[in-house]
Amino acid sequence: MTDDVHKNPGLFKHLLSIAGLVVAVLIGFVLGLQFGDRNRPEPAGPEGAVNPVDTLVVALVDTVAVPAEPEPEKTPKPSKTDIAQGVEYLAAHNRWNRDEMEKIPALAGLWDAVNTYDLDQIHAYNDVLGSTPLTTIVEGLEKKPKTGFYAAKNDHVITLSTYVKRLR
Repeated sequence: MTDDVHKNPGLFKHLLSIAGLVVAVLIGFVLGLQFGDRNRPEPAGPEGAVNPVDTLVVALVDTVAVPAEPEPEKTPKPSKTDIAQGVEYLAAHNRWNRDEMEKIPALAGLWDAVNTYDLDQIHAYNDVLGSTPLTTIVEGLEKKPKTGFYAAKNDHVITLSTYVKRLR
């Protein structure tokens, strides 16, 4: 055959082209095996089968120190005294001042809920406080839901009578 290659140089070029083509197909096949499976979902094995990758991940996680997640903060329930003080403030004031309300544990956060018309939060406060002004606000928001803000960004006062008029 070597005599044929020397006698016919075109045959040598064809053999070289075929060898290059075979090498290119093999490289494509190997690359396809290497990178092609990354997009295909993992086949589901029989129930209870252990995946060696999962075992490796669990082993690695067990050896790495992972900080414990902090427990969610639990808001303390207001005492009866705090509740009485909150109910008294709501009933006695037509102008609800955010700074004053934040100082009363039972009212902390209520001003923001009222300012943003957050019916669920206001309802939760009313469940604890049982206040007539809050009941009026809840009923008004249930009939005519609102969004946005009542008070301007720099305004820290909600005038109850005006607020209730807006709900009607």
